[in-house]
Amino acid sequence: MLSTLLPTSLRVIAVLLGAAPALILAARVIYRLRFHPLAQFQGPWYAAATSLTLAALSLVRLDIVWIEYLVKKYGRRHPIRIQPNLLLFPHPSALKEIYCDPKCNTKSSMYGTGVFGPPHLFSTLDGDKHRELRKSLGGAPWTIGSLKNNWEPRFDDHVLLLCQKLKENADANEPVILCDRVAQFAADIVTMLLFTEPFGFVRNARDERRILETWRQSLNIFAFASRFNFFHYYLARIPGFSTLFFPKKTDVYGMGWLMGESERQVNERQALVQRGLAPKIPDFLQHCLDARLDKKPLSQSQKEAHVTLFVQAGSDTTATALGSTLRFLIVHSEKLGRATQEINQAYRSGLLSTPVKYEETRQHLPYIAACIKEALRLQPPATNLFGRVVPKGGKIIGGHYIPPGVEITSTACVVQRDPEVFHPDPHLFRPERWLDRNKAAEMDTAIFSFGIGPRTCLGRDIAHMELYKVIPELIRRFHFDLVEPGEYLVVSGVGYNINLTVNLTPRL
Repeated sequence: MLSTLLPTSLRVIAVLLGAAPALILAARVIYRLRFHPLAQFQGPWYAAATSLTLAALSLVRLDIVWIEYLVKKYGRRHPIRIQPNLLLFPHPSALKEIYCDPKCNTKSSMYGTGVFGPPHLFSTLDGDKHRELRKSLGGAPWTIGSLKNNWEPRFDDHVLLLCQKLKENADANEPVILCDRVAQFAADIVTMLLFTEPFGFVRNARDERRILETWRQSLNIFAFASRFNFFHYYLARIPGFSTLFFPKKTDVYGMGWLMGESERQVNERQALVQRGLAPKIPDFLQHCLDARLDKKPLSQSQKEAHVTLFVQAGSDTTATALGSTLRFLIVHSEKLGRATQEINQAYRSGLLSTPVKYEETRQHLPYIAACIKEALRLQPPATNLFGRVVPKGGKIIGGHYIPPGVEITSTACVVQRDPEVFHPDPHLFRPERWLDRNKAAEMDTAIFSFGIGPRTCLGRDIAHMELYKVIPELIRRFHFDLVEPGEYLVVSGVGYNINLTVNLTPRL
């Protein structure tokens, strides 16, 4: 009826307007496949056509499997186009070119769109601003030397508390979900470094306020939102839109509660500082308050965002490394036997303290250190696609000219299993490969577990201190009887462990 009432010209216009979205989409796909600067590069057409491909695969937790499939299909020596404007470099030789070139230190635009919340260290795009902010947040205090001098005794107290709680489980013949208990330990260490006093995860043997649980639950939507370009280029820029996906500070549990607690802690500390009661050893919160960006203090929202980020980034990453190392050793009994023998011998020789010091593991327990490295290699805590933007003038990587404005990336799950660098058996747990110093130096160039270059993870040395203390101490104190090996999962580029269950028998 309507068609008979409208003039022919109006009907044509109505049809065109109705078809406009499809026509625009078709034109954009044709451009990306035929005329885009990356059209010459290899990769599946359905990934070159739309970022929805990678986003959807991430949502169903198949992104890593898909990337490994692409590497097998296209090889490791040439970049692979995995999004319309994103190239993946599978070979370890590209890592320094991507992440250590100061001209290539601008993060891809997805990090600054609001998907990651208020601006903070992780979402700062500009390389110079990131360097200034990182320095202000106390890069030096979180290096091994400073940690040993200022914080290791506090680490020792917590290691002993963890062992005490696990012994209580052992004495009661209670199975222990070991990956959860070391995750709680890591969360307590982070909150201790953040606020001087921990939240009590270890003492109470539970996930306080379900912080870890809700963080992991949020990763699915985070994966989709961060990798679907339409979402973070357009939807996330709508004022107030991103807040629809964030928890609320009034929440009783989870990340919402943590955001509210961050606000409370920042306000309380600022009041104490005004009264001259700042902590003698500055914790991370104090560094947030003292930090300057463009010679100005951080805003209230930035201070709170950094506090929340420190817990998110520092808990599950270290927890993954701890849980994976323990699982590999428990499952491979011959490796655990050799590790136990090394610890016993060092202890009888008077080389180990109680609990074990970081430096003692580094100097006297080379096989334990090798086991940690091998676990980090095979099951890295962060497998995300840390994109960088090619600067003006373009860049040559591995003989390939990459146009300016293109995003380039690599990922630990690929480069850390390179068959040339990690020959033989790159997919097997073989800690012995790290005992050859010359070979180890070569392999270190392909390790990307905590990033490399000027944006290396701020908490890398914190994680290593935890690993070098907890792993030998648990092995020295307990026999492990495996109940369930559990599983290493990767969601949105974040790896974590579930259901690693053991029965413990005290050895001491």
